[in-house]
Amino acid sequence: MLDGEALASSALPQWMADELKQEGLLGVTANGSRKVYRIIDADACMRYVKSRYTGGADVAQWIALAERDGVDRGMLVRGVGDSKAIRLRTFHGFLVNCCEPIEATMGECGFALSPVEGTAVFIQCPEKFRVPADVVIVGVENGENFSHIRRQRHLFAADKVLFVSRYPQSADLRDWLMGIPNPYIHFGDFDLAGIQIYLSEFYSRLGDRASFFIPDDIEERLRNGNSALYDRQYARYKDMVVADCRLLPLVQKIHLHRKVYEQEGFC
Repeated sequence: MLDGEALASSALPQWMADELKQEGLLGVTANGSRKVYRIIDADACMRYVKSRYTGGADVAQWIALAERDGVDRGMLVRGVGDSKAIRLRTFHGFLVNCCEPIEATMGECGFALSPVEGTAVFIQCPEKFRVPADVVIVGVENGENFSHIRRQRHLFAADKVLFVSRYPQSADLRDWLMGIPNPYIHFGDFDLAGIQIYLSEFYSRLGDRASFFIPDDIEERLRNGNSALYDRQYARYKDMVVADCRLLPLVQKIHLHRKVYEQEGFC
């Protein structure tokens, strides 16, 4: 478009078209039943884009960097002089913790994973991180529970348990889980929203290798649970499809008592 070419209105995101029109930089022409966009002043548009989006960098150079695989902030500084010229996710990975030492590997390097109480380990390269196949992975949904895993270790009977945090990057955790054979247990809130998180983020990708932790005393906990939170969630999740049939009794109990129970009650 900066070279004078017209573009069909359907090919330009609406937010971008609205912004450029508001700045007086974009014209609209009818072509039969279709509308096409054309830049009114290419030089002014170039200045606007450089000021607004590329940090003053040449647009062609900025696009070339944006399309490169593995671009990092160092490359941006060297290429266009601005580490924030392109929005990047620079913090990849997830937190792990355990109560008993676990032998793990990072690529070809083996090490003992054994954080002292009050600490956790951040896995920066999940694609290289592996633990033995007999280690059960327990995904902890909420931060407070992850901070106090030693108080909750008794809930899981497996000899070797690796606790993983769903935050800050749940997508990194999901991708890692999809690449390993270990069983996965989701430890989250006992409410409709928490079940939906498990179904959509984990069960849909891992199938029956994933399961949802349900304590033996869940009925009693629900009786003493939160009715207001259930009411807030009901309209959105009342018709939720429970693909994992093992969860149907839990969902029925939640609806029966019209209450939910938050995970922090185990801390």
